[in-house]
Amino acid sequence: LLLLAFIVAYLFGREYADGTARNLLALPVNRPWFVLAKLAVAAIWWLGLVVVLLVAGFAIGGGLGLSGLTPEVVQATVLGTLRSAGISFLLAPVAAWITIATRNCLGALGFALGMLLLGNLLSHTGWAEWFPWSIVLSGVSGGSGELSWASYLIVVVTGAAGVVGSILQLQYADNP
Repeated sequence: LLLLAFIVAYLFGREYADGTARNLLALPVNRPWFVLAKLAVAAIWWLGLVVVLLVAGFAIGGGLGLSGLTPEVVQATVLGTLRSAGISFLLAPVAAWITIATRNCLGALGFALGMLLLGNLLSHTGWAEWFPWSIVLSGVSGGSGELSWASYLIVVVTGAAGVVGSILQLQYADNP
């Protein structure tokens, strides 16, 4: 979650850090396309990192001679990792929104760290399936791995709110 927040904050915050936001926002392109294009780039980066993580994990396991690597284990590992990565990515637009609103990468990173800590705390309670940043943790570490449809809906609604918030922030806020 922190690495993804860093990627999204970097993609959305460089214009403000470099002072080129005025040039970018003056282009004859609708501002929602900036948000969608940057999220597409973040998705490609995130998928690339997830693939590298999976390949490295299996290579290290094979190099150490760990036993029990069956096709079922490989399939469960890949599907679980992709599910967790997908849930994490659906929460990324909120970091984009905060980056645009604060015009700074640090706001989104601080938010992501706070949500990760709060999500970890709530993942040990009965509220894990209702808080978006603990849903990914409850499905991966320490949880049963089974999430309800309501948990998936909460993550999707949170991600959609992040996309809409990012677009509206760029569209209507007083950006330089």
